[in-house]
Amino acid sequence: MRKAAALTCFLILALSSCAEQDKPVTNPWTPNEWSLIQSLSLDNLPPLTDPSNRYLGNPQAIQLGSELFFDKRLSANGQVSCASCHQPEKFFSDGLTTAQAIGTGTRNTPSILGVAWNQWFFWDGRKDSLWSQALGPLEDPKEHNFARTDLAKLVLTDANYQQKYQTLFGSLPSAGEIKAWPLDARPSGSIEQIKTWKALSDQERKTIDTTFANLGKSIAAYVSTLKPVETRFDQYVADLKAGKAAKQLNDTELAGLRLFIDPKQQCLNCHSGPLFTNQSFHSIGTGEMGKDTGRAAIIDQVRFDRFNCLGEFSDAPKDTCTKLQYMQRNRHQLIGAYKTPSLRNVGHTAPYFHNGSKPSLADVLDHYINSKDIQAGRADLKAISLTESEKTALLAFLQTLNAAKP
Repeated sequence: MRKAAALTCFLILALSSCAEQDKPVTNPWTPNEWSLIQSLSLDNLPPLTDPSNRYLGNPQAIQLGSELFFDKRLSANGQVSCASCHQPEKFFSDGLTTAQAIGTGTRNTPSILGVAWNQWFFWDGRKDSLWSQALGPLEDPKEHNFARTDLAKLVLTDANYQQKYQTLFGSLPSAGEIKAWPLDARPSGSIEQIKTWKALSDQERKTIDTTFANLGKSIAAYVSTLKPVETRFDQYVADLKAGKAAKQLNDTELAGLRLFIDPKQQCLNCHSGPLFTNQSFHSIGTGEMGKDTGRAAIIDQVRFDRFNCLGEFSDAPKDTCTKLQYMQRNRHQLIGAYKTPSLRNVGHTAPYFHNGSKPSLADVLDHYINSKDIQAGRADLKAISLTESEKTALLAFLQTLNAAKP
């Protein structure tokens, strides 16, 4: 009798549990809210393309680019690599206010996880492709300070690099030609560096520039493999979409998500899409007149860059370079404007803003609430209003965008 009773209880509990599991999960969001939330999921990240770089996705280019990325010999003092500022253990950032390499920079180092999906590169967007961006720091006096002639000579004479380069890009210049190239010659820099560069023949300069561009494309091929990783927010969306009980976010975090998608808070105006960025440039009251005017200062630089989408080293058909052809050129409207950063892993990549001026996310929110420039209408958004509990909720939600630490 006792065994029969126990079995009956077990069956009742089992059936009750099954019924509970079969019960449809109620979606707590309105159709419009749910549509906005799904648009932020990593599942919506589009396929990666870059017509200007034919080596994107090439395994040999990825391998070469990976080695170049971590090679400290690609610097004037032999102590700086790309990974010096983009450190894997820090989500490919550095945790510093402004970048520190051969010299001290003026801007904060952003994470490069997912950067291959960007439309513009650097805080001011002075490069229009990832491979072109990779070239900039190499010759920058405050970063690698490594001339393109030095880079070409190193790669084309190093036994390991030489073989890999030739397999990818074809025949090399003769050993005599490479040896004859001068050291520290570049088209911008000191008068002596420029004079040395101009003393080269047109053909020599083109050969060196081609090598320079090819190495940028290899580095970009590697960086393009650094994709964002699914977070608790993405898991929450995936479970709810599948009709499962989504328990990844607590009540405070869900309240923060509700605030994030609320038009009154303006978050989605800039931080939209699966990377939480609209890929555009905005003034948010952080510009420094007379010192750093952001996007406004580089309009001609990106348009006439020899390594842009329309340049001779690009692999893209000219008619695909539309973003460069139709870019905003009104400097007045772009003064103090900087690229909207991704919010993925935002809790791991302090400090914040283009100049690293805000040490915490709470300070960032306070800026949007209290900035005199925003309050005076000298920015691209209006001041927001948040109670202390709302700030706590919004900050909690932002932490759900963090991937697990490496």
